[in-house]
Amino acid sequence: MDAMTVAVDIAKSTFHVAVADRHWHVVGHHRFTRTRFARFLTTTPSTHIVMEACGTAHYWGRLAQQHGHTVVLLPPT
Repeated sequence: MDAMTVAVDIAKSTFHVAVADRHWHVVGHHRFTRTRFARFLTTTPSTHIVMEACGTAHYWGRLAQQHGHTVVLLPPT
């Protein structure tokens, strides 16, 4: 995957992920369960991950950072 940015929308039981390339073109959409999202974080090469700061975003952000990703938590608007 030649992704530069991965945007994550965290819900209670599913994660909606949009993958964008270096030109900000969305090249893929995925829907994951918690287990599959954790596997996605471990198998994806280090990239930039953006997600809205919510109750579990800090946990997922720390997990992503443990696997070499750069994480940005955005304040909810």
